[in-house]
Amino acid sequence: MTETLRGTPDTNTRQEKINAALDAVAYLEQEERFDEVIPVYQDLVGRYPDDVELLFKMATIMLRNGDLREAVAHLRKVLFMKPEHLAARANMGNALLLLGYLEQAKEAFDAVVEAEPNNRNALYGLATILIKMHGHAEAEPYARRLVQEIPGSAAALSLLGDALSAETKAEAATLNYRAALRIDPEYVPALLGMAKLLIIRKKSEEALETLEKAHDLQPRNVEVLIAMGHAYMLDENHSSAVESFELAHACEPDSAAALVHLSIGKRKLGLVYAGVYHAAEAWRLAPGNKQVSNALGAALAAAGATDAARDVLTSKSRGSQFLEATKAAIKEIEYLAEQGYERPVREEKAAPQVSEPDETTEEPVEEEADKSQVDEAQAEETVSEEETADAAESAPAAAEELEEKASS
Repeated sequence: MTETLRGTPDTNTRQEKINAALDAVAYLEQEERFDEVIPVYQDLVGRYPDDVELLFKMATIMLRNGDLREAVAHLRKVLFMKPEHLAARANMGNALLLLGYLEQAKEAFDAVVEAEPNNRNALYGLATILIKMHGHAEAEPYARRLVQEIPGSAAALSLLGDALSAETKAEAATLNYRAALRIDPEYVPALLGMAKLLIIRKKSEEALETLEKAHDLQPRNVEVLIAMGHAYMLDENHSSAVESFELAHACEPDSAAALVHLSIGKRKLGLVYAGVYHAAEAWRLAPGNKQVSNALGAALAAAGATDAARDVLTSKSRGSQFLEATKAAIKEIEYLAEQGYERPVREEKAAPQVSEPDETTEEPVEEEADKSQVDEAQAEETVSEEETADAAESAPAAAEELEEKASS
């Protein structure tokens, strides 16, 4: 009787029921028919809410299915019941990264690496986050440790290439991308990394050739489409560039990076009102982002709204808040763009670069801006896709790789 009260026979019976239910849907899980598998897990968790591993498995399935917020909620329960569950903490990092919460994701991965220094999932996640945060030098050691763990992995080699690419180590980055492509000639992140280096070297023809391979493999990859637009811009093929940026926007409407580049491309074609329209969209998605505000300020200047442009370009010193007159000017230009109107083509004047305002010297910065005539913010013509990608709230390209790495 004592054994029964403690749950030994009942626990065995319960586990048998759980195993039988999961075995019945195992083939669905293998075929990634997660929408049919999740209800089975939900029923089991409802009957056995104290089973930590069952809850963890359900959260992992939700992560693989893209139900990120639900996965996070259940992973929090797992970690509350079992804080030392490293696989759950690593998956929490994956889910938070995909949701765009980089700092929280980094905390999760840091905790995993501290307990298990060679945890591949956490090493990959940390390197990815640091690259997104422009900490390439900090990302490099994690990427190298990952390559040491799995030297035959195209994902690990390509990630190391990404870490090296922004640290004036282009040759080393190229070697890693090539090594990744020898292992998997169709690994898109490596193709994309190679193409970006070619664009930096202004080898647009070779870059486009590489990007076309990547595009054939992943036609809806936003980063690939934006990079193709950059390559076309190098050749001054602005129409093709805009087409690529429009496809990127269509694939991911909430990508501020795609909208910023689309704004710049439209201005290159002389469609300055459309440029303001797209830059304003990007601002609403990522208010306060430096590259987005630069693009919006330059677009407003090109549209002749110099006061509004000046206000936007100096707005960071005021908490990224616009004057009511600026909001009204943007709204008016957006209306004109929606109606298909455009500003008559005129010869653009060269304008001095508007420097990033210093938050500690708010008033002097604004005085200086008032004295300068802003016809166009020149430096913003060459906004890099790496910087503007951070404006997007959702974490992009690593989704498939992270889902594959979700522990089960």
